[in-house]
Amino acid sequence: MPSPRYFLNHFMPFTGYPYTGGPTACNLCGSADSVTIAESDRRLKRLTSVACTQCGLIRTDPMPTPAELSAYYADAYRADYQLAFAGGPPRVHLKRSAREAAGRAELLAPKLKPGARVLDFGSGSGEFLAEARARGCEAIGIEPGRDYANYARTHHGVEVLDDAGDERFPEGHFDVVTTRHVLEHLRDPADVMERLSRWLKPDGVLFAAVPDMATTGKPPHERFHFAHVHGFVRETFDLMARRAGLVPHPDYPREDTTVVYAKTDAPPVALACPGLARRLAVELKPTPPVVFLVSGAWLWPMLRRNAKAVRDTFVSR
Repeated sequence: MPSPRYFLNHFMPFTGYPYTGGPTACNLCGSADSVTIAESDRRLKRLTSVACTQCGLIRTDPMPTPAELSAYYADAYRADYQLAFAGGPPRVHLKRSAREAAGRAELLAPKLKPGARVLDFGSGSGEFLAEARARGCEAIGIEPGRDYANYARTHHGVEVLDDAGDERFPEGHFDVVTTRHVLEHLRDPADVMERLSRWLKPDGVLFAAVPDMATTGKPPHERFHFAHVHGFVRETFDLMARRAGLVPHPDYPREDTTVVYAKTDAPPVALACPGLARRLAVELKPTPPVVFLVSGAWLWPMLRRNAKAVRDTFVSR
């Protein structure tokens, strides 16, 4: 476990995060041009987020290096964001994950037939893998978080890989691929979505979900996290899927950036959303951290989050 000083550096407001990083081009379209969207995050810490002027994809700038991200997710992420200090997933996570997994399985039920091959990329503590296996599917997960992967293996008896490169599975291997709240954590989300698409059968489906940066009901700065090195809105999420040869499946309902995609043979499209970056710079501009702190506007969201955590921890459903 990282030292107390490490966690202090991640929680102390009005300071930067303990990383160096470096400049990167947009992973979706390759452009290096950007506009600044925000300079602080939900902890009122200094964190610069920019949007690509060509396609609108939001990214952290400077971007943490691969080594910095790897060390953070291996040693600190679960404790930092889910207070999982004891090694395994906390009860609040398990209850929320089980509820979400059941809903995801119900949505994908037409494809989760006995014998179907299922991949959950970023499988966490394994609840969706368990749901798929209970329906007779051949389910496998990919989860780099050691403690959560071990929990999935031990408590659900499912197969979980630590990682998987392009060569791990043949093209067109899976009937169903899912990835929920994972792509926003990656330096190369567009490249990963292309890999997942290659592993998908021509008539398969890919369930993908990321936080919607355009969501209402919360202050703009609360949408920015150190752990989320990319940010999506509906337009950029669909554009990233389109680059991977995917389009929204007409038979499944979508909710903004929670989408079931299908493969398409349509020709490629231009990787551009003119004007989107400028629009996001206006819509997502945070209140200055000091002003937000003094206003007291942070109090109700904090109480709401804590009340929800207490409910999910102690109330049986």
